[in-house]
Amino acid sequence: MHSLKENYAQMIAAQKDPRRASWGSAPAVSGATLASDVLNAIFTEAIQSRASDIHLEPFQEWLRVRFRVDGLLYEVLRIPHIHNVTVIARIKISANMSTDAMSARKAMDGRFSMTIGKNEYDFRVATFPTLLGEKLAIRILNKDHGLVDLNKIGLGTTDLACLEKILQRKNGLLIVSGPTGSGKTTTLYAILNRIHTSQVNIVTLEDPVEYQIDGINQCDIDKKDDEAFASGLKAILRQDPNVILIGEIRDLETADIAIRAAITGHLVLTSLHANSAIGTVIRLVNMGLERYMVSYAVIGAVTQRLVPQLCNSCRIPYVLDESVLKVLCEQCGLDIQLFSSDKADHSGKGMQYLDESDQNKIKPIKVTFYKKAGCKNCNNTGYHGRVGIFEVVFFSEDLRDAIIRNASITELETIARQKGFRSIAMDAIEKAKQGLVTVEDIYPILLEKGS
Repeated sequence: MHSLKENYAQMIAAQKDPRRASWGSAPAVSGATLASDVLNAIFTEAIQSRASDIHLEPFQEWLRVRFRVDGLLYEVLRIPHIHNVTVIARIKISANMSTDAMSARKAMDGRFSMTIGKNEYDFRVATFPTLLGEKLAIRILNKDHGLVDLNKIGLGTTDLACLEKILQRKNGLLIVSGPTGSGKTTTLYAILNRIHTSQVNIVTLEDPVEYQIDGINQCDIDKKDDEAFASGLKAILRQDPNVILIGEIRDLETADIAIRAAITGHLVLTSLHANSAIGTVIRLVNMGLERYMVSYAVIGAVTQRLVPQLCNSCRIPYVLDESVLKVLCEQCGLDIQLFSSDKADHSGKGMQYLDESDQNKIKPIKVTFYKKAGCKNCNNTGYHGRVGIFEVVFFSEDLRDAIIRNASITELETIARQKGFRSIAMDAIEKAKQGLVTVEDIYPILLEKGS
């Protein structure tokens, strides 16, 4: 990420004095092509840095360029306004967006494609007006990486087996939940990849379509004039689908149609904002759906988070002080024995919580965890990629009955654990013990279970 500043300096020097171009690797450029050259350098550096997003942010004296890599933002370049590098306008032109003065006062969306190296990339552009000018956020989508193997998204053995059991069903509603940027779309596409065959008619309704998948009928709701998810979903039901993917359940009408489609013989996949897998059913009920409808339709739910993954080349092992570990467990309502390396949960019995009668049985624990360092393989960040933290629940008859009688989330989770449910906190702890993530990075996940 440091080479971008060097390349930019060479471009500016070449523009001011073309004779200096021979001193460096940058060719002589005119003012008309400088913006294009700068953008090419930014996009190329973003791809090489494994960035998922590019942020262009206007300030009083410069335009700041930041990359989001492994979920974290890093500043990579400042473009002084005195250089008059009109990269914002160039991007808007590439994305077929208006560039007049009035358009700068409203948020807009667009996209364009570009070949970098051997791969073709889609760049999804969103503008936002600020006091100092337009801010741009650009999502990078690799067309060649649209389909992901379900075995490679980070699911543990128990969770993967549970999800595959859910996918054996030919009808019902499967919900993937989590906050924005937690990888829900990737998981949904991985599921489509698993069940996609020539004998299955899959129709999707997305906003927007992120990756085009051969053999699947995808509808970009963004391109339909004033078309809503609910009306689009009604049209999909007339296309004789076996599997329906709804990008997101946004309102009661969409949720109601999705539930009815699941009940009438379709496998419906969708995403929803909820804090836990079991909490998705409570979210649907709170939207206004009848409990018996939700209980009958929902067959499974997945909740996930994305956490920066430690660089395997430079991570540093250490033993966490037991007093610190006890405080962590008290804050999060966890049994300290979960962190014991000789009591890893391979049985599938799931999360165990503190039992006052067992307090005197706790033995001293020494667990090896890992912390980040930094090397050339990870650009001195200590991270290389991200790893998913999951929980998957299959809605058994016991859970369905409990939903109908208005059981609490705590009671629903207790019933699920008896069937082998592993909570997201359990998965986070296991991945910390494996050296994939730091304790600090999974702390927010653990804290959710104790709040």
